[in-house]
Amino acid sequence: MHAAPRHAKRGRPAARFGIPAGVITALAGAVAAFIVLQGGSAAPRVADAAFAPPDTRTAASLSEQSSAMHRDVAVLEFRTARKASILARRKHLAAVAASRRAREAARHPSPSPATAPDEGGGDAASSALGVCVRDAEEGGSYAWGPGNGGGAYQFLLSTWERYGGAAGEYGVAGAAYQDQIFNNAIAAGGASNWTDYDGC
Repeated sequence: MHAAPRHAKRGRPAARFGIPAGVITALAGAVAAFIVLQGGSAAPRVADAAFAPPDTRTAASLSEQSSAMHRDVAVLEFRTARKASILARRKHLAAVAASRRAREAARHPSPSPATAPDEGGGDAASSALGVCVRDAEEGGSYAWGPGNGGGAYQFLLSTWERYGGAAGEYGVAGAAYQDQIFNNAIAAGGASNWTDYDGC
């Protein structure tokens, strides 16, 4: 056998490995058909990826988050409605209380500060008892000042109001007003407020 010339062409790979040309042609055709059936590329199509079924774990997580958001919104709406209801009820109760106070004030008006209450108690303030009490309590002075009570008769606020004195006049009422409250007290049997302590 003659040695091949040095510059001779190399044989085809198929021929070298003993693969018949028909088999190579058939394989190439099969690969081409596969590529054509796959849409022109071996890579997955974008459209197929878009219609792929979603990950069930992600869908469940989104569903839970959506439910939690709906629950939070419902709770917030309930609390807001409840606060509005409570405020409306408080306003209503305040209006009812104000109306009740107005009716009570109309039924039992307070004495006018300009005039002393008149309950027909006589003139105990001008009697010996009245003079004795004024002298024992404040040395005859009608001035309001420090002490156990106030005025010529050293009224306590509770005593003053019990016998018809207006709360707004306590601490500022003049002599005639003080005498009238004292007269009311004596007429109502309240002399013991003073006689038990003043020796009158």
